[in-house]
Amino acid sequence: MATADVSAGTGGLDASIVFEMDRSENVGDAFQETLGIFQGSHNTRVSMADLFAIATVMAVGACSDGKVIVPFRGGRVDAVGPGPSGVPEPQQDLPTHTLSFAKQGFDTSEMIALVACGHSVGGVHGVDFPEIVPNPVPTTDLTNDNTVTFDTTTDNFDNVVAKEFVANVSQNPLAFGQNETTRSDFRIFNADGGDMISQMASSNDFFLNTCSTMFERMINTVPRDVKLTDVIKPLGIKPRKLSVTVNDDKTLSITGFIRVVDDLISANGTQVIIHFVSRSGEALPVAIGTTSQGLTARCGYPNCGPSYTYYRFNSTIPAKQGISSFTVEIIDGSTGKATIHNNGRGGFPVSDAILPMFSLSSQSRITINGGAQLQLNLTAAVLNAEIGIWQSSGLLTATSSHPFDLVAQGATKTVSSLFNSWDDLEFI
Repeated sequence: MATADVSAGTGGLDASIVFEMDRSENVGDAFQETLGIFQGSHNTRVSMADLFAIATVMAVGACSDGKVIVPFRGGRVDAVGPGPSGVPEPQQDLPTHTLSFAKQGFDTSEMIALVACGHSVGGVHGVDFPEIVPNPVPTTDLTNDNTVTFDTTTDNFDNVVAKEFVANVSQNPLAFGQNETTRSDFRIFNADGGDMISQMASSNDFFLNTCSTMFERMINTVPRDVKLTDVIKPLGIKPRKLSVTVNDDKTLSITGFIRVVDDLISANGTQVIIHFVSRSGEALPVAIGTTSQGLTARCGYPNCGPSYTYYRFNSTIPAKQGISSFTVEIIDGSTGKATIHNNGRGGFPVSDAILPMFSLSSQSRITINGGAQLQLNLTAAVLNAEIGIWQSSGLLTATSSHPFDLVAQGATKTVSSLFNSWDDLEFI
């Protein structure tokens, strides 16, 4: 977010780092490794900037054992190119750092707090900053990395980085390192005469509360024309892994899971019933959700959110009627009270207009002009396409009255896409 210029309303957390990793101010492999972790989750509904923000929320929550819970808002927009340079560097003087943080919207006390919070975990890698942390010459083909941490509890998010600094027993290489020029933490922590860092050292609660506020402001610093959502909280009811398959006998098979917050399951014997609605709005036969041992989930640290139980369901409906949506009914196991969850009145939408036919699709590896390529052959069932007849297996027969038609089937009629890697494909 160092690209932010709050007065101009530009920059901030917009994932422009993706285009800036070749800059000397962004030395090291960490940025590329982080991008690699999130690349598979990036799609048209979730920006890379939102992924960076939620990663901050989860990382701080985990390292603090649930003591720092930063509210998360979505809606960040990814930059389409690099932003201006300006990441604070350790060799820069205090006036330069102060101006840099002010441009991002943080005063001197807030600059001190942000640096202390950011340096509660981690350290300086000698392989990237040998002028700060001497790095031994590699004795093998592997690169040695002499890392010196910012404090003695580097795996825990706490105020030890501040306590050790104030007590003058810090191992922080940016505060008391051998190179005086790169003692940026020392200059920053003393920028207000030591007031803020002393407060952070005196109380872990003050440290954690301050960091929560600073991190929330940091990840919410976005371009002026970007409007973030309200704080996002886990849904009480959420469908997962929905699948609609077209069958030869003119039916549709519908399968999936319903994730239910455990607070909604008050007793043994609680029932989860899925009510399907046809394309024309008619009620269809219901499905009963079932659960079993292991169909549960929870966060890995305290206070990060509710625990869940998953209910599996499957149903078969006439293809002619189709499906448009469904609601979820939960019947309390102790009182018998029924509650309908309708996703804000409209139900949970399901479209059967175009359905991928995974059993008729395939992936293969081919060679083109000496280069290896992956070929994805996709077959889909399209409602009332009227461009052919239904034939998912067996010999071609008379014209079918099946509501769906297969589009792109077989070696010559399959929609194919060539690509070098799954990473090259845009997720939709």
